Amino acid sequence: MVNTWQGSYRKNYRREASAYHTSHSYGNPERSGNGSNSSASGSDIWTAAKSFASGVWADLRETGNKLKLGRKHRPDYLLFILAIGLSALGLIIVYSIASGVYDGDTATINREMAKRILFLIAGIIAFIVAGRIPLEKWKEWAPHLFLFALIICAALPILGKIHAPLTYCALGACRWYMIGPISFQPAELMKLATVLFMAGYLSTRLSNGKLDDTSTLEEVIIVMVLVLGSVVGLQKDMGTGVALLAIFLLQLYLSGMSKRRLGFILGLMIVGFILMIIVAPHRMERILTFTKSGNSDTDYHINQAMIALGSGGLFGRGLGQSVQAFGWLPEAVNDSIFAIIGESLGFVGTVGLIIAFGVLIFRMLERINYLDNMYLRLIVAGVVGWFTAHVLANTMAMTRLIPLTGITLPLVSSGGTSLVFVMTALGIVFAVSRYTTHRYVSEDEIMKGAGQDETNSVRGRRQRRSHYTYSRSN
Repeated sequence: MVNTWQGSYRKNYRREASAYHTSHSYGNPERSGNGSNSSASGSDIWTAAKSFASGVWADLRETGNKLKLGRKHRPDYLLFILAIGLSALGLIIVYSIASGVYDGDTATINREMAKRILFLIAGIIAFIVAGRIPLEKWKEWAPHLFLFALIICAALPILGKIHAPLTYCALGACRWYMIGPISFQPAELMKLATVLFMAGYLSTRLSNGKLDDTSTLEEVIIVMVLVLGSVVGLQKDMGTGVALLAIFLLQLYLSGMSKRRLGFILGLMIVGFILMIIVAPHRMERILTFTKSGNSDTDYHINQAMIALGSGGLFGRGLGQSVQAFGWLPEAVNDSIFAIIGESLGFVGTVGLIIAFGVLIFRMLERINYLDNMYLRLIVAGVVGWFTAHVLANTMAMTRLIPLTGITLPLVSSGGTSLVFVMTALGIVFAVSRYTTHRYVSEDEIMKGAGQDETNSVRGRRQRRSHYTYSRSN
């Protein structure tokens, strides 16, 4: 079987490489052949893997510089303003409760706040740099970035088991690399890499007319299993798993994949999600707590969060006046920061925060409707799925609308790795916003353009003014 696949791939690749202007793919070419060999040796498998990898990498090098973009114009600066504003709010909230979280230890408070400020500066730099990198470079780098993220995510729990240096494990899970005083969570890199890789993969399959092929379905499932297995299975990080599922689902939906195949993938997601809950006792405990079948010990975290929100009233206790931060509410500066904001700033503060997130998410969704390139659309869709999953899961868990899960509030929670990679993702969306058109682009027009890396049927019509220029003239 492997020998047949290898020979078929080489034959297909030679044909496609000679006509690369019309055929590129991130994934395998269509499997075909007239024979099979079920007893392939290890050397056959290794040879086939090398042949496949070299062919895919050659395709990627050829397609990396072929992203055709429209007229460049002024980007959406509101994205930058909202990102900075939410990050600054997080810094203020963390500082206001630092004495309670760190037991009044001035040295610890100063150290942690300095780290937070440095990460904020790093996040701003990441936003600016990501916004200036040519978009075709992200498409070219995406497979390498994805492979790197997959390796370091899968290796982390293994290294943690043998107590290797530079790894850090807590509460039975290994999710961090330690580089001196700085911790790095590779799952955050995995989110960004997945967004970029899947955007390139799906748009390329669409441009080749292979989006609904069986091989595409198989490859998508393989990628999902690898990604979720390395994060949810090995690192036991269900919160990140929720965000990754949202990225996959929204990108697959907006790519135009058939409803039947999309429904099949959604069914697999649901089954996998249920299995991940069943096999982990602590996740079952959270479900029982949510359904009021748990005990007072398992209810403690959510009860303290509800107390924090309720005690804030309409306008809150005020900054620096939090009571729950003094050892009562677990993860006050991380997963539970929404409850702290409710206690400090009250109902008005939490509603204002949700509105700010809503404006940011809606702004990105609006950009999708004015992009005539499927690759750019899918990048924005992936970031929207990532961002929305975090905001909804965090706020709904803290208000007891869904079972409690360990997931941060983007830009606001104290987490340096999360802040830097979220800002990087928003920086890429900021770069994408330079290439919106002056009018709404329908899904049918996008499908006719079929990816638009080589040609652009939509752009062949009138596209002389940007969306912003059009708005100002009216």
